[in-house]
Amino acid sequence: MDNEKLVQVAMNVIMHAGDARDYIRKAGTKLTVQDLDGVEELLKQASVELIEAHKAQTSVLQNEAAGESISMTVLFSHAQDTLMTVESEQYMISTLYQCLKNMKKEEK
Repeated sequence: MDNEKLVQVAMNVIMHAGDARDYIRKAGTKLTVQDLDGVEELLKQASVELIEAHKAQTSVLQNEAAGESISMTVLFSHAQDTLMTVESEQYMISTLYQCLKNMKKEEK
């Protein structure tokens, strides 16, 4: 994989992970005021974006596994770091959402 292609893949990962982060932050903002309306949809949209980011990352990993030489760059490393961080954020907000949802059920 040439450097130009790796840059394209890295930017694709960053773009989709960034879009996922936007959805996750919107969901988190709603949770801070215990407004659960629309949170599930925001988390679903974030998941769609994370899947796209993973697809891009996986293409590089599959090429390397097939024996193609990949020269790691700071940009691709940043893309992977961004993806992992956003996935952690998604887990935390999803968990908080489930907790608040369960608490609201118990109040009824």
